[in-house]
Amino acid sequence: SKQNQSVSFFQGGRDTQNLGIAPVNTVRGGAEQGTYVCKELVFAYAMWISPSFHLKVIRTFDRITSAPQTSSGMAADKMQAGVILLGFMRKELNLSNSSVLGACQKLQEAVGLPNLAPQYAIDAPAGALDGSSRPTLALSALLKQHGIRMTANQAYQQLAKLGVVEHRERYSRSAINGIKKFWSLTAKGCMFGKNITSPANPRETQPHFFESKFPELLKLLDTVH
Repeated sequence: SKQNQSVSFFQGGRDTQNLGIAPVNTVRGGAEQGTYVCKELVFAYAMWISPSFHLKVIRTFDRITSAPQTSSGMAADKMQAGVILLGFMRKELNLSNSSVLGACQKLQEAVGLPNLAPQYAIDAPAGALDGSSRPTLALSALLKQHGIRMTANQAYQQLAKLGVVEHRERYSRSAINGIKKFWSLTAKGCMFGKNITSPANPRETQPHFFESKFPELLKLLDTVH
């Protein structure tokens, strides 16, 4: 018939052959024996013989691909971006466990997830065996507490020579040349303290030092010339 001829012509066409899939599959024997045509070929043939169906397919594809993203999709993208950013910040800025936990809790809230994170994290020096957090203070407070006549900035400069802290930079409109510098503990420095998110700016870290390790840190400061 004319219809069978058009089907045969379509099956043998170059575009059909270039689909890269077997258009017809024949199963011989068994309960599922028969000849099966792949779904893609059925759609392609329908588009070939019916201009109106072809137009519907194009409009449907355009509507789906140009539709605004669903809220669940946006939440998933936010979550993925947040996890990547958090992983980068933890690695690059040596953020403390408690700071990472706080960021995770905010990320959960932002994307509408239930709060599955623990309520607290342990911040302690390497080698601490009791599983408890250690109290920390800012450098200026510890210097004052131990009667050290040195400013925090002077101490930071000395600690930088020891590789305990380092300068980090961030963009700032109000800073000179648009760059704001801040101190951050290095991986080595995390033996003596932790990096918390700065109260002054969430894009900065602020070193806090373990009170129990500060006498050891003062001995190191005495070695700097």
